[in-house]
Amino acid sequence: MFRKFVYSFVCVLLFMTAGAVDVNAAPPKVTGTLFIEKPFKKEGLRFQATVTEIDNPKYDSPVYHVNTIVTNISRKPITYTTGHCYGVTTRLEAYASGDSWELPYPEDEPACTPDIKEKTLKPGRTVEQDEYFRTDELPGDLTPDHFQLNSSVNILVGPEDKERKEEIVKMQTKFLPGLALNPDEIEIQSESSELPKSYYEINATGKVSNKEIKRVTLQVFNTLLTLRIDSKSGEFSTKKKVKAKGPSLQAGVLEVTYKDGTKHIYNIPIKNTSN
Repeated sequence: MFRKFVYSFVCVLLFMTAGAVDVNAAPPKVTGTLFIEKPFKKEGLRFQATVTEIDNPKYDSPVYHVNTIVTNISRKPITYTTGHCYGVTTRLEAYASGDSWELPYPEDEPACTPDIKEKTLKPGRTVEQDEYFRTDELPGDLTPDHFQLNSSVNILVGPEDKERKEEIVKMQTKFLPGLALNPDEIEIQSESSELPKSYYEINATGKVSNKEIKRVTLQVFNTLLTLRIDSKSGEFSTKKKVKAKGPSLQAGVLEVTYKDGTKHIYNIPIKNTSN
């Protein structure tokens, strides 16, 4: 059995702890985290996925941990099928120069026999699962242009007393190695300077290139900064004083909201210009 990593998502900030692989190896190290949320109002489902890149010495290459939560946001029960080992089918692929590679599970992943079943998800209830994907089987000289996460649920639609139609509800998300911000979507430079009485002045500037982005916020400690985007140029510039909550300023939480309701949440570094 592979090790399971336990995390909590509190006040939007993400913290991860990880156990050691074995007594002779260094512990895995989290190098990046991305949180994705996408509502499918017509189908009555909300997908949430946390992707964590783990520098795992056991494989001498990153391992991606994907935690997926699917919630029934409708007022009626939803019937879904499990034609896979899990209720949610998850695939993670690497893309480079027009080619793609599907990432495998760890070798010690327990084998499971696909068993097609119908299950009911009541309003407000969730399906949650954790999966791990290796990158060690990618070509040695390959640097992926990007990765794509595909998460899907097969639901049955139509009256229960008739033959119902199967419909696939799918969320697709692209992300860069290291779970870095995609400069084709948004660029941001965040700086801070220390002020008296445990305050910091935060200066965030950048540009939004994707016209589908509706709103961008940056949370620093307990303060939420709304980055006001110029409708023509896509540029933004925000300066604000925030109260420190803790010994040091380590990172901010950037939340990018799209017009269709999708949200991407990143932990981003903030440069301290006082040093």
